[in-house]
Amino acid sequence: MYQNYIFDLYGTLIDIHTDEYSKNFFKKYSKWLRSKGFSFEWKQFYKMYTTTERKHREHAAKAGKHIKAEIQIEDVFREVFSIKGYELSDADILTLCENFRNISLIYLCLFPDTLECLKKLKAAGKKIFLLSNAQRSFTWQELENTGLVPYFDGILISSDEHCMKPDPDFYNICCERYGLEKSQSIMIGNELKSDIAGANAAGIDAFYINRYPVYHENSEHSCKYVSKTGSLIEVLTQTGVNN
Repeated sequence: MYQNYIFDLYGTLIDIHTDEYSKNFFKKYSKWLRSKGFSFEWKQFYKMYTTTERKHREHAAKAGKHIKAEIQIEDVFREVFSIKGYELSDADILTLCENFRNISLIYLCLFPDTLECLKKLKAAGKKIFLLSNAQRSFTWQELENTGLVPYFDGILISSDEHCMKPDPDFYNICCERYGLEKSQSIMIGNELKSDIAGANAAGIDAFYINRYPVYHENSEHSCKYVSKTGSLIEVLTQTGVNN
């Protein structure tokens, strides 16, 4: 029935918890910055970073190019460090972003059924795509470290495309770039107001996987398929993939 399986990443394929807005995190990150020769106290960096990020997001939203605009976090870091007189290369900025993510990370792992599902879809000749609301400088290292990259026929990250779910533009970019027929495609995700709402708006069938059943969401968004057990294996069984 379906030839193209489009997956969300965090909360669907990867289980993750970060702590990137706490006082404790900013203390740790500012300490790391000082060890690298950057003069920041945590309160100063916190204020500069959060204020600059908010400004970039407001400007992107006001530009009106997309219903749900996305920024590139590298631009935020570049501006914050420029204000302090640091003119940095792209490689330097990437290092700052990657360590920001690494220091904020509490845990990250694949869900137990992730690889089994992806392997069986591949064995059945299906095409697999990733549609993730994320920053490339945070996420790419995690895709590589978890070994997920080879499973995908296409990877779209919101920071690259300047829009994010539930904006239908994000889904349309995926379909246009890889020549996907929407009638042969399905979106699999764990967030009703993001993954599922966006699929509905783009005219793509949706599969809702409730990874955390303790959190009950009242759905106003239609899902052709639902996994109430939170198992990706149901993606195979419910969409008719031989497993």
